[in-house]
Amino acid sequence: MSDSHGTGQTIVDPSFFGQGLSNGRPRADSRSLFKQGLSRIRHVVRKEFIQIVRNKQNFRILLIAPIFQLILFGYAVRLDVKEVATVVVDMDRSVISRNLVESFTRSGYFVIKEYLNSYDDADYYLERGQATVALLIPPDLERRVKADQTTQIGVLVDGVDTTTAGTVSGWAQAIIQGYAFELMQGDIQWARGLRYSLASPTLLMPSINAKPRAWFNPNLDSKDYFVPGTLVLILMFLAVTSTAMVIVREKEKGTIEQIMVTPISRMELILGKTIPCFIISVANLVSMTVLAFLVFQPIFRGSLFIFVMGGIVFTITCLGMGMTISVFCRTQQQAVLSTFFVMQPAAILSGFVFPIDNMPTVIQYVTYLNPLRYYIVIVREVFLKGVGWDLLWPQFVPLVAMGVGYILLSSLLFKKKID
Repeated sequence: MSDSHGTGQTIVDPSFFGQGLSNGRPRADSRSLFKQGLSRIRHVVRKEFIQIVRNKQNFRILLIAPIFQLILFGYAVRLDVKEVATVVVDMDRSVISRNLVESFTRSGYFVIKEYLNSYDDADYYLERGQATVALLIPPDLERRVKADQTTQIGVLVDGVDTTTAGTVSGWAQAIIQGYAFELMQGDIQWARGLRYSLASPTLLMPSINAKPRAWFNPNLDSKDYFVPGTLVLILMFLAVTSTAMVIVREKEKGTIEQIMVTPISRMELILGKTIPCFIISVANLVSMTVLAFLVFQPIFRGSLFIFVMGGIVFTITCLGMGMTISVFCRTQQQAVLSTFFVMQPAAILSGFVFPIDNMPTVIQYVTYLNPLRYYIVIVREVFLKGVGWDLLWPQFVPLVAMGVGYILLSSLLFKKKID
C-alpha cells in the first residue's frame, strides 16, 4: 500500500492479495507452484522425446521389436504335442500286432516313420533324435493273447523333454489300454452269446465311459494360453529396459550434474523421465494386442477395459522397477545386465510356463514380490474365463502398491546417490 501524489488516498497493489501473509512472511501460491512443476515436467518430457526420436536405431527397436517378438514367440512358445515321430519294431507280425499299430496311427498323435527289425535299431533312432517314441511288440503277442495270458508291450520314449515325454506316454498307455479293452469285449461276446438285444444282434454289456470336457479352453490349444502371457512378457521387458537407461544415460554423458543444479525436484525429474517411456509402452501394448487378435485370434471372453487398466497399472510398476535399476547403475552396460538379472527370475516365477503351485513353498512366497505374477493372472482370467473386478481386485491391489512404491523408492534413492 502507498500514498499517491500526497492526496491521502491509499492505492493497493493487486499483487498484495496474491501473496498474503503468514506469520509476517509471504505465503506461497500453491497453484502457481503446481503450474511451475508441471511446466518443468513438460520440458523434461519434451527433451526425452526429442532424444528418443533422434536416436533412430533405438526408436525402431522400441516400436518394431515388440511386434516382431510377439509374432516369433507366439508361434514358437507352444506345448502342443502333434505328429510324434514313431518307429515300430513288430517281432510278432500278426493280425493283432498290425491292428495295434493302426490304433496308434488312427489316433492322429503318432506318425510311423519306420518299421524296424530289431530293438537295437530302435535305440539308434532314439539316440540320434530321429524318433521320439519306439513301439516294441514282442514275438509272442498273439499267442499269449489267445491263451489269455498277460503280455508286455514296450514303449520307449525320449525323456530329454519331460513335458513331451509325459504327454506321449499317457497317450500310448491310453491307446494300448483301449485296444486291450476291444479284445476283451470280443472274448466276452464270444463267451456270452445269450444276452442279445431283440432289435439288433448286438450283445448287451454294461459299460462306463468317461466324457472329459475342457472348460474355458475346449480345444486345449496352448496358443490361447501362451499368447496373452507372451504379450505380457514383452511389455515388461520393454518397459523395464527403456526406463533403466534414462538416468544412466545422463550419468554417462556427464549432464546429470547440470540437471541437479536446476530448480527441478527429484520427483519431477523421475516423472519427466518416466512419462515418455510410459506413452511408448502403452502404444506398444495397444499395437501388440491388435496384432495378437489379428494373427492368433485367441479366445477373449472378458472386459477390454479391465485388460487395458491392468496393462496401464502393470506398465507403471515396470517403469518404476526400471527407474530403480537406473538409479543404482552407473553405466548403460550395468543397466542392461541388471535388467536381465531381474527379468529372468521374474519370467520363471510368474507362472507363465511353470505352475506356481508346483514350486517349493518358500519359492511360492517369493513370487508374491513379482509383479508379473499378478498381471499374468489378470490377462489369462480376462481372456479365457471372462471374470470381472469382483475376482480380480486381489491382483490389482499389489500391482498398484508396487507401482507407487517403486516410483517413491527410485526418487529417494536418486537423492542418496547424488549426495
